Amino acid sequence: MAVAGSLLATTAGAQTLGLGTTQGGATGQIGTALAQVISMNSDLQVIPQISANTSQYIPLLDQGKLELAIANYPQTWYAVTGTGMSTEKAENLRLVATLMPFLAALVTAESSGIKTYADIKGHKVPRYSENSLGDFVVRAALAAGDLTYDDVESVPISNFPQQYEAFKDGRIDVSIATVGSQASFDLEATVGDIQFIPVPESHLAKSKEYLPGAYLQPIDANEDLPGLDEPTSVFAYDYLLFANASVPEEQISQVVEAVYEGEEFLRNSSPIWSAFSKEDMGKEADIPYHPGATEFYKEMGLTN
Repeated sequence: MAVAGSLLATTAGAQTLGLGTTQGGATGQIGTALAQVISMNSDLQVIPQISANTSQYIPLLDQGKLELAIANYPQTWYAVTGTGMSTEKAENLRLVATLMPFLAALVTAESSGIKTYADIKGHKVPRYSENSLGDFVVRAALAAGDLTYDDVESVPISNFPQQYEAFKDGRIDVSIATVGSQASFDLEATVGDIQFIPVPESHLAKSKEYLPGAYLQPIDANEDLPGLDEPTSVFAYDYLLFANASVPEEQISQVVEAVYEGEEFLRNSSPIWSAFSKEDMGKEADIPYHPGATEFYKEMGLTN
């Protein structure tokens, strides 16, 4: 709300676009940074519209009640195809930009004794509602250890902020986390040293049954980032900005240009953006691009 109020005060009279995002966590951070950089670098005023999770705002975008939204590749792919996390096709969803690889896995307190995904057997695990993003990420993680929910103690969780609080309180032994996210800093500040559990390459195919488009990303040890006291490997899947197909091409071109020109601002806004490259914004995907984005990328020589 504070960000929205600031943007309203500084861009009065500009065309307003709503951006679907969530409260807190990595998605919330990404949404805030995008709203800022687009509003600063264009004649558009982008206001974050907060939902509990991405499954709530993707239908709103498809219905034209939101102009823009963000989500990871697996969830966006499920929405476009009407499978997995989605019961209906989001036929009006169009890709605007590939932002950065989203690096995520389960973390645990170093004191837990959990070193591998197989070690999670018998431990307390967050249980999100069926077919939600959290549900699919946890299922993919359990598959990395040849486990299912039958092998663990499930603790009902409704959203990511509640998951973080449950981890801090000791009600769950593992938590989904994103490399470099503010949430990971908060978790470590509360429970002490945490560590990302390394995803084994041998089980990636099983995990991809729940996370289409995912790949493995090796991460070096980094004393400046939580969960990286030791080298590890995490799930990587691209994070996307997309729009309703009816948004005018001129507005989408402005959005893309603003993000393109704001590379330095975005990379400095958070470690989450460290791998963002404007050269990859038009990356080939199995999701159709908005014509306003396609035209800009052609002009910049980023796509054919």
